[in-house]
Amino acid sequence: MRYFFDLDDTVIDSSHRQRINADGSIDLAFWRANSTPEQIMLDAALPLAETWRRAKAQGDMVSVCTSRVMSAADVAMLHGHGLEYDFCLSRKPWDERGCGELKLSMLREYAQRIRCPWARFCKTSVLFDDNSDVQKTLETAGFPVVDPVQWNQLFKETA
Repeated sequence: MRYFFDLDDTVIDSSHRQRINADGSIDLAFWRANSTPEQIMLDAALPLAETWRRAKAQGDMVSVCTSRVMSAADVAMLHGHGLEYDFCLSRKPWDERGCGELKLSMLREYAQRIRCPWARFCKTSVLFDDNSDVQKTLETAGFPVVDPVQWNQLFKETA
């Protein structure tokens, strides 16, 4: 099985670096200004991170699929939380596409790179992602997406 994990609000709590605009979108200028190594190292693991660690320990393929522009500090933060991965699909600094379009494109390109037909790739993969645009876009393309919000809430309440 191939597991793909979004980071923010899925396995990582980066809420201290987030601000939401009046229209519900993320304030990217605020996010970028707070994406310093010091702030990134304050990101915390959410309960779903344990599923990531277990899948990796069992030998499953675990990968990052994020809209973040990944930095060395992001990688260090993940390793610091014991979140090892096989590879990372992430936004390029110049890519301004919406999250759903971006992630669908990255996953399709990865499937092509490993020479796996899309239908088979979808049957052997799952993405954990909290973003409704990502959920809708990928599910429309046949790719299974698990919404981690209730998962994380349930495990926070029982901890």
